[in-house]
Amino acid sequence: MHPSLFLLLLFPLLVLSCTTFYLPAAAAAASSLPESSHLQTMLAISAPFEHLDPTLPPAFTGQSPKCSVLALRHHFAHTVGSPPASTNYTHPKGCPAPWTRIVLELSASASDLQKDRVAAVWIDGAEILRTSTPLPLAPDTYWRVEKDITQYTALLTRLVQTNGTISMMLENSIAALPGIYSVNLTFHFYRGAVAAAHDARSLGYAAHPTIKSLYRDPADLIVPISHEKGYCSSGGFWFRIDNALHVPTAAVTIPRNAYRAVLEIFSSYHEADKSWYTNPLRSSYLQDHAGFSAGAANGGFRQVYATIDGRFVGGHIPFATIYPSSINPYFWSPVTAIGAFDMPSYDINVTPFLGLMLDGLPHKIGLGVRDSQPYWLLTANLHVWVDAWSDSLEGDLVEYIAPELKISRQAGWMSEDGQSEVLAEGLMQFAGWISSSNGNLTTRVIQKVKFKNQVQVHNRGTFSQVEMVNKEQTTVEVSKERQVLERLQLLREGPLQVQTSSINMNTMGGPRLERTRMYHQLQETVNLNRNQQAATTSTLIDRQDAEGSALMRGGSAEWGSGDTRSIYKYRDERTCYQRTMNTKGGVIVADSTSPSCSSVADI
Repeated sequence: MHPSLFLLLLFPLLVLSCTTFYLPAAAAAASSLPESSHLQTMLAISAPFEHLDPTLPPAFTGQSPKCSVLALRHHFAHTVGSPPASTNYTHPKGCPAPWTRIVLELSASASDLQKDRVAAVWIDGAEILRTSTPLPLAPDTYWRVEKDITQYTALLTRLVQTNGTISMMLENSIAALPGIYSVNLTFHFYRGAVAAAHDARSLGYAAHPTIKSLYRDPADLIVPISHEKGYCSSGGFWFRIDNALHVPTAAVTIPRNAYRAVLEIFSSYHEADKSWYTNPLRSSYLQDHAGFSAGAANGGFRQVYATIDGRFVGGHIPFATIYPSSINPYFWSPVTAIGAFDMPSYDINVTPFLGLMLDGLPHKIGLGVRDSQPYWLLTANLHVWVDAWSDSLEGDLVEYIAPELKISRQAGWMSEDGQSEVLAEGLMQFAGWISSSNGNLTTRVIQKVKFKNQVQVHNRGTFSQVEMVNKEQTTVEVSKERQVLERLQLLREGPLQVQTSSINMNTMGGPRLERTRMYHQLQETVNLNRNQQAATTSTLIDRQDAEGSALMRGGSAEWGSGDTRSIYKYRDERTCYQRTMNTKGGVIVADSTSPSCSSVADI
């Protein structure tokens, strides 16, 4: 059976029962900054004001798309408690598949002062973007997010065939601040040869090229792991995780001729856990609480993970994406924090478990967050590749080594001063075989994790330092008759260091002047070897250094300033790219881009 036909049968076109909320309904997302009228006295910035994310361009420079389609336009005013804004999609007749590349463009603006919000975009219930707005410090703030969504081609193909549904969630309130978010979602479809994408002069590569390493070619079908009543729910398609024991599930049935599968998890954190990476570990808490409960200082460790029929199948310690209102909001104006506009998703190769799911019956996929506090928002997509030459396949899980991570927690406090440390490390290994038209293939997944989070507080609570080290190595091997056909290794590091000193400007409980220095980085390296040919390597480094001050009252910044230096580097065998951007006091003072490989010779 053709994969697109199977998908049509698996997910029949939804007939919405909540028609009163159908476009132009507004939708939901999570807030990152506490309510405060003091935001109205923030640093004035001349409008209009653009926020930028200095990453790789996702589209071909100098090449126009075959067609561009405005898929959704909406104004998010007071949308708390509303279901997602949704609309049926109509595709132009002169722009059929196949497409070389598909780019999602989100262009948005804020009419006035507002809090930063987390938002998401779905195609027929499958998430394709998790993003944060900037923190609008003045009227007419605007920004743009571009994401290469070619890996979701199966979703776009079905969307075109069925006039499916585009949905967006952005929960906004104008009760305290007047800002209204206006959003346009546009799909750009490209056709033609992709050879120019590897020309350094064209700068035509993906925004996050290493993300595609586990996918190779786009999947034949994508199964959403999301809330089944998302169109009509005030929580949208998100699963809300309130504690470590909460593991929501979705039942899925995959075709019996599937030979490969990757589970992609989207996540964001809110309220008590919105700054989980700076969370201290209190010794008194350890003595009094055996299980981590909401609102407690349980340390800066979290793990996003997945289960199939209750069995753990893999997880990741998330990258510490810093929201625009966090640490010092003036660091993130006009440049955004790493990953804030396009939040990282986390891939788990579940091919070793595929043989357990080829019976044509529904199986439950669960999502959870270890050590979590209220609350996290999770969804996932199951990317599935099918064997067009076989109606049904067979396979089995032959190796399962999944001990819990070894976690060491130590803390020592005397009143406000002290320090805590959480260390975690582990090794997981899974292997399974699938007999397909390509032969009997065995997929082995090996993951190594090493993590450290340390919090120190001195001088009666006036000086603090947070240091986090997050290293992960994932290896995927595909073999046939004991010969390795393909070996992929993904190395990821996410170090973070934040130093803050504070002075009480008046009495206890009054405003507090905070001076902060921070360093943050995302580094990804992919090594790929196929058919015993020479290995190819690609490396991405995204780094930010920032320093500044802010007058804080009740968790909100009344005024302040920040200087931020952002350096983005990418290199592989054929292309190089570097962009450096310096900002001072909310103004870009330097912005340079280079395709020269000599500029990135150090990576």
